[in-house]
Amino acid sequence: MKKVLKISLWMVGLAGISVLVGFIEKEHQKITCKSIEVILDYNDSDPLIDADMIKADVYKTYDTLIGKRISEINQVQIEDFVAQNNYVKNAEVYSTLNGHLKIKVTQKEPLLRIMNQKGENYYLDMNASLMPVKSGYSTRLLVATGYIKTAYTDTVSLINIENFPELQNLYQLALYVRSSEFLSAQIEQIYVTENGEYELVPKVGRQLIEFGDISDMEQKFDNLISFYQKGMKKAGWDTYKTINLKYRNQVVCTKK
Repeated sequence: MKKVLKISLWMVGLAGISVLVGFIEKEHQKITCKSIEVILDYNDSDPLIDADMIKADVYKTYDTLIGKRISEINQVQIEDFVAQNNYVKNAEVYSTLNGHLKIKVTQKEPLLRIMNQKGENYYLDMNASLMPVKSGYSTRLLVATGYIKTAYTDTVSLINIENFPELQNLYQLALYVRSSEFLSAQIEQIYVTENGEYELVPKVGRQLIEFGDISDMEQKFDNLISFYQKGMKKAGWDTYKTINLKYRNQVVCTKK
Protein backbone atom coordinates (compact mmCIF):
# COMPACT_ATOMS: atom_id res chain seq x y z
CA MET A 1 0.00 0.00 0.00
CA LYS A 2 2.79 2.40 0.94
CA LYS A 3 4.60 1.54 -2.27
CA VAL A 4 1.48 2.31 -4.35
CA LEU A 5 1.05 5.59 -2.46
CA LYS A 6 4.66 6.59 -3.12
CA ILE A 7 4.29 5.83 -6.84
CA SER A 8 1.04 7.82 -6.99
CA LEU A 9 2.62 10.80 -5.24
CA TRP A 10 5.62 10.59 -7.56
CA MET A 11 3.35 10.57 -10.63
CA VAL A 12 1.35 13.51 -9.32
CA GLY A 13 4.56 15.40 -8.63
CA LEU A 14 5.89 14.63 -12.10
CA ALA A 15 2.63 15.75 -13.69
CA GLY A 16 2.80 18.96 -11.67
CA ILE A 17 6.33 19.67 -12.83
CA SER A 18 5.33 19.03 -16.46
CA VAL A 19 2.44 21.45 -16.15
CA LEU A 20 4.71 24.05 -14.54
CA VAL A 21 7.37 23.67 -17.26
CA GLY A 22 4.71 23.94 -19.94
CA PHE A 23 3.33 27.08 -18.33
CA ILE A 24 6.79 28.67 -18.11
CA GLU A 25 7.52 27.84 -21.75
CA LYS A 26 4.17 29.27 -22.83
CA GLU A 27 4.77 32.48 -20.88
CA HIS A 28 8.33 32.69 -22.17
CA GLN A 29 7.04 32.66 -25.74
CA LYS A 30 5.05 35.83 -25.00
CA ILE A 31 8.12 37.72 -23.73
CA THR A 32 9.60 40.35 -26.03
CA CYS A 33 13.28 41.16 -26.40
CA LYS A 34 14.04 44.09 -24.10
CA SER A 35 17.79 44.39 -24.66
CA ILE A 36 20.89 42.82 -26.19
CA GLU A 37 23.98 42.30 -24.06
CA VAL A 38 27.36 41.19 -25.42
CA ILE A 39 29.63 39.35 -22.97
CA LEU A 40 33.24 39.19 -24.15
CA ASP A 41 36.00 36.80 -23.11
CA TYR A 42 39.40 37.98 -24.40
CA ASN A 43 41.33 34.89 -23.27
CA ASP A 44 43.86 37.17 -21.49
CA SER A 45 44.74 38.68 -24.89
CA ASP A 46 44.67 42.30 -26.00
CA PRO A 47 41.18 43.23 -27.27
CA LEU A 48 40.63 43.11 -31.04
CA ILE A 49 36.85 43.53 -30.81
CA ASP A 50 34.43 45.19 -28.42
CA ALA A 51 30.78 44.83 -27.46
CA ASP A 52 29.67 47.82 -29.54
CA MET A 53 31.26 46.31 -32.64
CA ILE A 54 29.41 43.01 -32.19
CA LYS A 55 26.14 44.83 -31.46
CA ALA A 56 26.52 47.02 -34.54
CA ASP A 57 27.01 43.96 -36.76
CA VAL A 58 23.96 42.25 -35.24
CA TYR A 59 21.76 45.35 -35.52
CA LYS A 60 22.83 45.85 -39.13
CA THR A 61 21.68 42.35 -40.07
CA TYR A 62 18.81 41.86 -37.58
CA ASP A 63 17.41 45.36 -37.08
CA THR A 64 14.08 44.39 -35.48
CA LEU A 65 15.24 42.37 -32.46
CA ILE A 66 14.25 44.83 -29.73
CA GLY A 67 10.52 44.50 -29.12
CA LYS A 68 10.33 41.25 -31.05
CA ARG A 69 9.10 38.11 -29.32
CA ILE A 70 11.96 35.95 -28.05
CA SER A 71 10.26 32.91 -29.57
CA GLU A 72 10.48 34.53 -33.02
CA ILE A 73 14.22 35.24 -32.80
CA ASN A 74 16.43 32.62 -34.43
CA GLN A 75 19.16 32.47 -31.80
CA VAL A 76 21.12 29.74 -33.60
CA GLN A 77 21.23 31.87 -36.74
CA ILE A 78 22.55 34.87 -34.79
CA GLU A 79 25.10 32.60 -33.10
CA ASP A 80 26.39 31.40 -36.49
CA PHE A 81 26.45 34.98 -37.79
CA VAL A 82 28.55 36.29 -34.89
CA ALA A 83 30.90 33.29 -35.11
CA GLN A 84 31.77 34.29 -38.71
CA ASN A 85 33.59 37.37 -37.42
CA ASN A 86 37.33 37.10 -38.17
CA TYR A 87 38.21 37.73 -34.53
CA VAL A 88 35.64 35.43 -32.89
CA LYS A 89 36.64 31.95 -31.75
CA ASN A 90 33.12 30.91 -30.78
CA ALA A 91 29.77 32.47 -29.89
CA GLU A 92 26.79 31.46 -27.78
CA VAL A 93 23.38 33.17 -27.87
CA TYR A 94 20.66 32.66 -25.27
CA SER A 95 17.77 34.55 -23.69
CA THR A 96 16.75 35.11 -20.09
CA LEU A 97 13.26 34.67 -18.63
CA ASN A 98 12.85 38.45 -18.39
CA GLY A 99 13.54 39.05 -22.10
CA HIS A 100 17.23 39.94 -22.33
CA LEU A 101 19.18 38.46 -25.24
CA LYS A 102 22.74 37.51 -24.28
CA ILE A 103 25.54 37.07 -26.81
CA LYS A 104 28.57 35.41 -25.23
CA VAL A 105 31.66 35.81 -27.40
CA THR A 106 35.14 34.30 -27.02
CA GLN A 107 37.83 36.16 -28.95
CA LYS A 108 40.57 34.34 -30.81
CA GLU A 109 44.01 34.46 -29.16
CA PRO A 110 46.58 36.15 -31.42
CA LEU A 111 50.00 34.50 -31.18
CA LEU A 112 52.15 36.25 -33.76
CA ARG A 113 51.96 39.34 -35.95
CA ILE A 114 53.34 38.72 -39.43
CA MET A 115 54.62 41.37 -41.85
CA ASN A 116 55.37 39.74 -45.19
CA GLN A 117 57.44 40.90 -48.16
CA LYS A 118 54.41 42.47 -49.85
CA GLY A 119 53.80 44.73 -46.87
CA GLU A 120 50.77 42.76 -45.68
CA ASN A 121 50.10 42.56 -41.95
CA TYR A 122 48.14 39.76 -40.36
CA TYR A 123 47.90 37.71 -37.19
CA LEU A 124 48.52 34.01 -36.66
CA ASP A 125 46.44 32.84 -33.71
CA MET A 126 46.85 30.05 -31.15
CA ASN A 127 44.80 27.69 -33.33
CA ALA A 128 46.98 28.42 -36.39
CA SER A 129 44.31 30.41 -38.22
CA LEU A 130 44.93 33.84 -39.72
CA MET A 131 43.26 37.14 -38.85
CA PRO A 132 43.62 40.56 -40.49
CA VAL A 133 45.23 43.30 -38.42
CA LYS A 134 42.59 45.53 -36.88
CA SER A 135 43.28 49.25 -37.31
CA GLY A 136 42.98 51.23 -34.11
CA TYR A 137 43.80 48.22 -31.93
CA SER A 138 47.34 47.69 -30.67
CA THR A 139 48.65 44.31 -29.52
CA ARG A 140 51.79 43.40 -27.58
CA LEU A 141 52.81 40.45 -29.69
CA LEU A 142 55.86 38.70 -31.02
CA VAL A 143 56.45 40.01 -34.57
CA ALA A 144 57.77 38.12 -37.61
CA THR A 145 59.34 40.06 -40.49
CA GLY A 146 61.78 39.53 -43.35
CA TYR A 147 61.55 37.24 -46.36
CA ILE A 148 58.04 35.94 -45.70
CA LYS A 149 56.22 35.12 -48.92
CA THR A 150 52.90 33.77 -47.66
CA ALA A 151 50.03 36.15 -48.36
CA TYR A 152 47.03 36.57 -46.10
CA THR A 153 44.28 33.98 -46.51
CA ASP A 154 41.42 33.05 -44.21
CA THR A 155 41.63 29.37 -45.18
CA VAL A 156 44.67 28.54 -43.03
CA SER A 157 43.96 26.40 -39.96
CA LEU A 158 45.53 23.58 -37.97
CA ILE A 159 43.85 21.19 -40.41
CA ASN A 160 45.85 22.37 -43.42
CA ILE A 161 48.79 24.32 -42.00
CA GLU A 162 51.17 21.60 -43.27
CA ASN A 163 50.43 23.02 -46.73
CA PHE A 164 52.02 26.27 -45.58
CA PRO A 165 55.48 25.22 -44.34
CA GLU A 166 56.62 28.82 -43.91
CA LEU A 167 53.73 29.56 -41.55
CA GLN A 168 54.04 26.17 -39.87
CA ASN A 169 57.66 26.91 -38.88
CA LEU A 170 56.78 30.39 -37.63
CA TYR A 171 53.85 28.93 -35.67
CA GLN A 172 56.10 26.37 -33.95
CA LEU A 173 58.70 29.00 -33.08
CA ALA A 174 56.15 31.49 -31.78
CA LEU A 175 54.27 28.83 -29.82
CA TYR A 176 57.47 27.70 -28.12
CA VAL A 177 58.40 31.27 -27.19
CA ARG A 178 54.86 31.84 -25.88
CA SER A 179 55.04 28.69 -23.74
CA SER A 180 58.10 29.99 -21.87
CA GLU A 181 57.68 32.90 -19.50
CA PHE A 182 61.41 33.61 -19.78
CA LEU A 183 61.52 33.59 -23.59
CA SER A 184 58.32 35.64 -23.83
CA ALA A 185 59.99 38.30 -21.72
CA GLN A 186 63.17 38.25 -23.84
CA ILE A 187 62.24 37.80 -27.51
CA GLU A 188 60.31 40.46 -29.42
CA GLN A 189 60.94 39.66 -33.09
CA ILE A 190 61.61 36.78 -35.49
CA TYR A 191 63.39 37.74 -38.70
CA VAL A 192 63.28 35.32 -41.65
CA THR A 193 66.48 35.52 -43.71
CA GLU A 194 66.68 35.20 -47.49
CA ASN A 195 67.83 31.56 -47.20
CA GLY A 196 64.93 30.66 -44.90
CA GLU A 197 66.75 30.68 -41.57
CA TYR A 198 65.67 32.58 -38.47
CA GLU A 199 67.19 35.38 -36.46
CA LEU A 200 65.76 36.45 -33.13
CA VAL A 201 65.76 40.02 -31.87
CA PRO A 202 65.74 40.36 -28.04
CA LYS A 203 63.98 43.04 -26.02
CA VAL A 204 67.05 43.62 -23.85
CA GLY A 205 70.49 44.15 -25.38
CA ARG A 206 71.43 44.75 -29.00
CA GLN A 207 72.80 41.36 -29.90
CA LEU A 208 71.35 39.37 -32.80
CA ILE A 209 70.49 35.73 -32.10
CA GLU A 210 71.30 33.51 -35.09
CA PHE A 211 68.89 30.62 -34.68
CA GLY A 212 69.27 28.83 -38.02
CA ASP A 213 66.41 26.52 -39.04
CA ILE A 214 63.97 24.97 -36.57
CA SER A 215 65.79 21.66 -36.28
CA ASP A 216 66.73 20.90 -32.63
CA MET A 217 64.53 23.87 -31.68
CA GLU A 218 64.06 22.85 -28.06
CA GLN A 219 67.78 22.26 -27.53
CA LYS A 220 68.64 25.61 -29.09
CA PHE A 221 66.22 27.43 -26.84
CA ASP A 222 67.50 25.53 -23.79
CA ASN A 223 71.04 26.61 -24.71
CA LEU A 224 69.91 30.20 -25.14
CA ILE A 225 68.13 30.28 -21.79
CA SER A 226 71.15 28.75 -20.05
CA PHE A 227 73.47 31.28 -21.69
CA TYR A 228 71.24 34.21 -20.72
CA GLN A 229 70.96 33.04 -17.12
CA LYS A 230 74.64 32.24 -16.65
CA GLY A 231 76.95 33.69 -19.29
CA MET A 232 75.16 36.96 -20.02
CA LYS A 233 75.00 37.96 -16.37
CA LYS A 234 78.78 37.78 -16.14
CA ALA A 235 79.62 39.35 -19.50
CA GLY A 236 76.91 42.03 -19.58
CA TRP A 237 73.94 42.52 -21.89
CA ASP A 238 75.76 44.69 -24.44
CA THR A 239 78.99 42.70 -24.73
CA TYR A 240 78.09 40.60 -27.75
CA LYS A 241 77.13 41.47 -31.31
CA THR A 242 75.78 38.04 -32.20
CA ILE A 243 74.77 34.84 -30.39
CA ASN A 244 74.94 31.84 -32.71
CA LEU A 245 72.83 28.78 -31.82
CA LYS A 246 73.32 26.89 -35.10
CA TYR A 247 76.01 24.56 -33.78
CA ARG A 248 74.86 21.49 -31.90
CA ASN A 249 75.13 21.91 -28.11
CA GLN A 250 77.12 25.12 -28.50
CA VAL A 251 76.57 28.84 -28.14
CA VAL A 252 79.09 30.79 -30.23
CA CYS A 253 79.25 34.53 -29.55
CA THR A 254 80.87 37.40 -31.42
CA LYS A 255 81.94 40.40 -29.37
CA LYS A 256 81.28 43.94 -30.48
